[in-house]
This record gives sequence, C-alpha cells and structure tokens, in this order.
Amino acid sequence: MSKTSHSASASRYANALFQLAKEAKVLDSISNDLDKIMDLLISDKEFSSFIKNPSIKNVNKLSLLNIISDKLELSKLTKDFIGVVTNKGRVSSIYDIIFSYKELVSDFNGIKNAHVSAAKVLTDEQVASIKEKLKEKFSTEFNLHTHIDKSLIAGLKIQIGSQMIDSTIKSKLNALKAKMKEVA
Repeated sequence: MSKTSHSASASRYANALFQLAKEAKVLDSISNDLDKIMDLLISDKEFSSFIKNPSIKNVNKLSLLNIISDKLELSKLTKDFIGVVTNKGRVSSIYDIIFSYKELVSDFNGIKNAHVSAAKVLTDEQVASIKEKLKEKFSTEFNLHTHIDKSLIAGLKIQIGSQMIDSTIKSKLNALKAKMKEVA
C-alpha cells in the first residue's frame, strides 16, 4: 500500500464519510472510531487477513464487522459507513479509506500532511526538527508520516501533496552522475 497514492474509490468513500461527519459536526469522533479500527487491523493479523481476503463473502465480513463495531463502541455513522463499504466490496481498501479521511480532517483543520522517507528510523528530536523546519517554510502545522526506504543511503525525501523535497544522497549521486555524463 502506497502512503502517497490512494485509489480513486478509497478517496471517494473517505470524502463521503468526511462530508457526512462534517455535516453532523462529528469529525473528531469519527476519526477516533477509525483509529480504533486501524489499531485492530494493525494489531490483529488474522482480522486484517480476513478483511482483505477476496474469497470471503461480504456478508460474512459484515457479520464480523458488526460484532467488532459493537465491541469497539463505534458510532452509528461509522458502523453504517463500514456496512456500506463492505456491501460495495470495498472493505479491503479500508486502510486507504481511513488514511484519506484522516488527511481530509487534517486539511480541514489547517494541518498539512508530509510523507517522509528516510534510510533509517528517525528519532523524536529529528521528527520535531523536520516539523519545525516545514512550519517555518510553509507557515502551517504538519502531521508527519514516516517510513523507512533502505535504498536512500542517507538523507530525506519529503512529499507534501504533489511537491517533493529530495535531500537524499542517492538523488545527489544521480545528479552528479548526470553532470559527469554531460561533461564526458
């Protein structure tokens, strides 16, 4: 699953939920519900595999999701939304739907999302420093979504919407290689 490109249908479902939640003034409540679902998907691999398995009928997925929705004490809107997504055969895209919804809420609250790729795990201090530098440059708050890309050697690649900030050694080496080809 790519963190930066979500399917068009996942974006449409997330936008529909966002509009309903905004109308009902429950954006944060729905966001909390979705966090509970995401936590379960991440912590319970069997549940995650069940949801993603295309050979399992949607009605069976819905039965389990209804039980889980009750146990997690999800709101009626969240439960109904999960029902629609499941009945339409899109529940396997739930990660992307949740991620897209969270981005919409962040944007609505004036917080931008930045996707940071690094060669190794970033410390809390490094994350704070990146957030501060982005805030200075763009005059807005940021949520950082970090992931490891071992092919980078060192440095960072930061994507904000369609804008890319690439300070990786790999990109600098590639630029140097291109310049050397021009000279030769």
